[in-house]
Amino acid sequence: MVDLVGTSMSALALAIPAVTERTGREVIVVGGLAVVCRLTRPYRATSDLDTVNRRHEGEIAQLELLISSGAQRSGVSGALVPTPAGPVQVDVLEVADADLAPLPDDPTDRLHVLSHAWAAESATPVMIRATGTADLTVAVAEPGPIIAMKLQSVMNRGSQKEGTDLLDIIRLCLDPAAGPVLRTQLADADAQIRDDAARHAQLWFGDRAERSLRQLRSIPEGRETELDDLHLVNELLQAALSGSKRG
Repeated sequence: MVDLVGTSMSALALAIPAVTERTGREVIVVGGLAVVCRLTRPYRATSDLDTVNRRHEGEIAQLELLISSGAQRSGVSGALVPTPAGPVQVDVLEVADADLAPLPDDPTDRLHVLSHAWAAESATPVMIRATGTADLTVAVAEPGPIIAMKLQSVMNRGSQKEGTDLLDIIRLCLDPAAGPVLRTQLADADAQIRDDAARHAQLWFGDRAERSLRQLRSIPEGRETELDDLHLVNELLQAALSGSKRG
């Protein structure tokens, strides 16, 4: 059971059944709300609902279903979905069959496709409770796939979003419940995911650790982060991604 506190977080809970009703598809939660659901003590709220859609040949894109239902297009991959608490930004990350065969040559693009497909395939149910809506159960990305997605997403984000992604990775890796789970999941992941994720972990928490630290300290929640925290996270991730569940 996850309790969502605050008006904006309650609106996210209301958006989930709204999206299902408009698309006829299961909602699979990724992004900030998935982090909130998986951390023992969430440290931040989020106002957007990020979802992933594993689209097979012949299926209409979930975003297009939202738009055709009357939701207002908002951004490259999103729409504003009406709820009783007001419109909610819903971003849909599509992974189509064609994205997986053949895989992209670029390691970042490849990790994007593989990590989101992994998140969609392995998501597990979480019960969410929020003011103004009945308790609901929704599929939420597991900690391992969240880490893989976040390692990729850091690449093309603005300064504040980059800091948030990095801090999400740190908090999940050091969380007493999520940390051991994600390390086991990463150790058991497909070899290509492990290779690409390890490359990105080394980039953000090893080669560019000092730059990452500046990005982390630029957001209020990350001001107390130390360089040793980044090095520890890199050690934990590299051990897991090499196949060691004890990492």
